[in-house]
Amino acid sequence: MTLIIFIITNPQIQTIVEQLCFGAIHSENSKKCAKHLAFVSIDDAIMFCIASYIATKNENTESSNFDIGLDLLENDNKITVYEKQDIKKYHNARKNILNQSDILLTQINTKYIVLLKILLAYLFGFRLSKSDWEKRIKEYKQKLNL
Repeated sequence: MTLIIFIITNPQIQTIVEQLCFGAIHSENSKKCAKHLAFVSIDDAIMFCIASYIATKNENTESSNFDIGLDLLENDNKITVYEKQDIKKYHNARKNILNQSDILLTQINTKYIVLLKILLAYLFGFRLSKSDWEKRIKEYKQKLNL
């Protein structure tokens, strides 16, 4: 078995990728509480990704307001109106996430992970192939001894 090690030099990207991996791993768990934890991790990574980008590109802008951050990304042509709407929809789902069925929660997590990967690519130029993401998640799972 060959283990591929990915080295990420940007600490913000490293944090976001780890949160994505954590979310992907726990989203596959059969327990609802794990799926909920996965969603929170993914949502936190989305918020951190947006805030990190804004902090580096728009120094005079308050980066803690989520809606303003999404507007800035759309205005800078970093995301489409549809991606903005989807991110906002899933972010707002956090209020009622405990009331969602397991199947719906898994679907939400899967779609939200895709949006996070899109943000990483658009905002930071960080892209991995599907197989490299799978290897990264497997590596992180081994690191956590899961």
